[in-house]
Amino acid sequence: MAEVKPTTNEISFLVCPTCQGSGEVNRRLCPTCQGVKVAAWTGDELLYWGKRINALELAHDKTKLIINNLITFVLIIFSVFGVVMLGWIFFLLNKLNVSFWIFYRVHSWQMFIFWFSLLTDSYLFYRLSNELEKIKTIPKHRYQPASPVFRPISWPESQDLKKEKKIEVSRYFDSESLEVVKKAWQLTNRYHHQETGPVHLLISLLTFDQVSIVFSRLGVPFNSLKVRISNLLTRQINKDNQPVNISLPVQQILLQAYYSAWQLHQPRVSVTELLEALVQQNEEIKEMLYDINIDSDKINNVIVWLRVKKQLRQNWQRFRRRASFRPKGTMNRSMTAIATPALDAFSQDLTRLAQAGYLMPCVGREKEINEIFRIIQGGGRSSVILVGYPGVGRTTIVEGIAQRMIEEDVPDFFKDKRLVSLSVAKLVSGADAAEAQQRLMIVLNEIVRSGNIILFISDIHNMIGITAGRQGSIDLAGVLAKALGSNNVSCLATTTPGDYRRYIEDKSQLEEVLEKVEVAEITGNVAIQVLQAKAGAIEYKNQVYFSYDAIAKIVELSDRYLHDRYLPEKAIEIMQEVATAVKELKPKNSVITANDVAQIISEKTNIPLTEITAEESEKLLNLEDRIHERVIDQEEAVSMVATSLRRARAEMRDLSRPIVNLLFLGPTGVGKTELAKTVAAVYFGAEENMIRIDMSEYQEKSSISRLIGAPPGTGDDSGGYLTEAVRRNPFALLLLDEIEKAHPDILNILLQVMDDGRLTDTSGRTVDFTNVILIATSNAATETIQKYFNAGTAVEEIKKIVIDKELGSYFRPEFLNRFDGIVIFKPLSIDNVEKITQLMLKKVAVNLEEKGIELQVSPEAVKELALAGFDPKFGARPLRRIIQQKVQDVLANYLLSNQITRRDVVVLEAGGKVTIQKARQI
Repeated sequence: MAEVKPTTNEISFLVCPTCQGSGEVNRRLCPTCQGVKVAAWTGDELLYWGKRINALELAHDKTKLIINNLITFVLIIFSVFGVVMLGWIFFLLNKLNVSFWIFYRVHSWQMFIFWFSLLTDSYLFYRLSNELEKIKTIPKHRYQPASPVFRPISWPESQDLKKEKKIEVSRYFDSESLEVVKKAWQLTNRYHHQETGPVHLLISLLTFDQVSIVFSRLGVPFNSLKVRISNLLTRQINKDNQPVNISLPVQQILLQAYYSAWQLHQPRVSVTELLEALVQQNEEIKEMLYDINIDSDKINNVIVWLRVKKQLRQNWQRFRRRASFRPKGTMNRSMTAIATPALDAFSQDLTRLAQAGYLMPCVGREKEINEIFRIIQGGGRSSVILVGYPGVGRTTIVEGIAQRMIEEDVPDFFKDKRLVSLSVAKLVSGADAAEAQQRLMIVLNEIVRSGNIILFISDIHNMIGITAGRQGSIDLAGVLAKALGSNNVSCLATTTPGDYRRYIEDKSQLEEVLEKVEVAEITGNVAIQVLQAKAGAIEYKNQVYFSYDAIAKIVELSDRYLHDRYLPEKAIEIMQEVATAVKELKPKNSVITANDVAQIISEKTNIPLTEITAEESEKLLNLEDRIHERVIDQEEAVSMVATSLRRARAEMRDLSRPIVNLLFLGPTGVGKTELAKTVAAVYFGAEENMIRIDMSEYQEKSSISRLIGAPPGTGDDSGGYLTEAVRRNPFALLLLDEIEKAHPDILNILLQVMDDGRLTDTSGRTVDFTNVILIATSNAATETIQKYFNAGTAVEEIKKIVIDKELGSYFRPEFLNRFDGIVIFKPLSIDNVEKITQLMLKKVAVNLEEKGIELQVSPEAVKELALAGFDPKFGARPLRRIIQQKVQDVLANYLLSNQITRRDVVVLEAGGKVTIQKARQI
């Protein structure tokens, strides 16, 4: 018995046990399978490819096509000639002033031709009708409440199946897909290969427009693809004297293509299903495409894109054809429904919109739709509430149900019904609470009496709290809940998680009658497919085209960086912004690239996301040198910060954590805070892009609310300083000064920031910290650090001593373990202080340059200032005060007394002596 090979789509292939898939035994047709070789078992039906592909069959098909086309052409020409003859008769009758209506009495050879042409027209109509009947469409599968358990079978068992359970799939291939198979066979002959393999099928597919569009949208470099296909062709086995056969893998691809088309409700198998099956079934083709950065998900997504665009084009015709079997108005087939004037005044009929083709396709929500069907079909509750955040597609799910109701691909409960959206705003507009309640009761009464209406209420929480009459009366939600509880009215409703908790859960009668269905935010491929469905209208409006990579980048970056909104809505808004921007900057019909998307999101978030330019690359590679222009020594700290920034920009890091978490230890005045300021200025653009929090101000537990916001119900909704600062500026350096002084509970909050890269404030908003450099400074263990440095101990040994013996009294181990690096800042030497003095004096010189004055400082003066400003305990901190007193104050007096003017040169020498070299008068 042949091996049964299941696939991920619950289809298994059965290979003929006699010929083992070759189709022949002793060079004769296999008596068991009659050349079928392989079949596919779907769990209910057996699929097989019965069409022979050989030179004789192709010649027969071509000859038959030529003859049929020739006969059809001759019949059409004769039909036209008959009409011309009738026109000639009308011309003669008009010339003789005889009425046209006696033309049938005329006896002439022209009339004979006309009457004979009517007979040929009848034959032509019969031929065309006969050809149309030969076009088979894939049988539609109807809604099933649960997927049947897949039961594999053997080849002998498959032969005992009834005839109606065996499907010859080639009859359901459209003309293009059949042509693909024929071309692949012809290519095999041309290359003198033994059998038609997947590579021949791929080459054939590439000659068709739909497949070319797929690869164009993916931005495939065709030269690279051509080289790789050539390499695959060289591995094919050359044929002997035997005729070329369709290989076993190709036959499996053909069967898989039919099954995919059946699953997708396609009328026939097209070239896109063949391409999808080829990439899914053949590892060699899949690996070849991987080499050019094309995976099966990308191909499948672009195929879905084309499929949705085709569906949108055909929506109106298809829905109108389906709708021809439905009542044209509010009446159902059984003529039992009644008019609903009140409901019609306050609502919109979604099934009628679907019937007209106005609703967008619902993509990727089969799970939620099937869950709704199961709940309502189960009979326990006949109403469902969809709970999800704004923008996740709750209303789209309801519109998808409306479209399936038009197609009647729904459970019996939904068939022959209207799905009507009730507007709460219209219901209460211009009415007091009592009138609103009366209107609702009239509407519900009409729904009950009609019997063919399913109600939809968006944001149902808006009905709660609208009281009727005096306090204590029944509100609108109570009236609705009573109607739904009787099961005489079925309802689909939506709300948000917050509103569900606030108004419905344990607080309203609606909870007892509405079954909750969670609608999660979509991500990944599903989000990409939703954007593809929306792309057509945006492209048409802005005269641009989205590449696949651009759409994938929109999903990726909006999901990663825009946390205040939800997919797919936030991604759709980015699509519109990008299209508008490209329309203004580029020529008409330009292709939108992934870098265009990154540019827009970079502008919105101030995070560098575009491709690294040569200028930025130079800055990143020389970051240490730029930092050392302001920070003296401290090589370990500078290197650690610079390497983390390079990793972040190249995306070679954990994207779920901050860019880097660093703890700076060391005495005061050695440059810990100055390094943070320098990084903010050099890489983040300005010192203002540093969020600095003095943790000595957060020593009490109650100060947590100042960081993340006040608890709900306190009346303070201003938000916390930390969460609001990072939310407004997500790409920044976060400096936590003197971290050892913060309350332990605040350190516990920081654990989540450092480990997960996010923090939820008290209002429920999640703030993203994944693009933050987190630097904490501490003066902990300062005396120990200084003691061991003075003793000449190596830095690494000092770090080990401090971490193992000192920091435990300040921080818990789990907090220390969250840091990517703990850096010990060395106490400053007199040489370091001299260099710092030069940097500070350089800043003074820059201020004077703006006034047109040059400052020169002698080396002796620099040493004198350095000695005066150096303190082993306080580092370089006193130096700033010394320079202010002995340099800036002196120069300020000279400026105010006009002793220094433009173009003068000021020379500062040892002993505080100032010499002014006056400029020549102009």
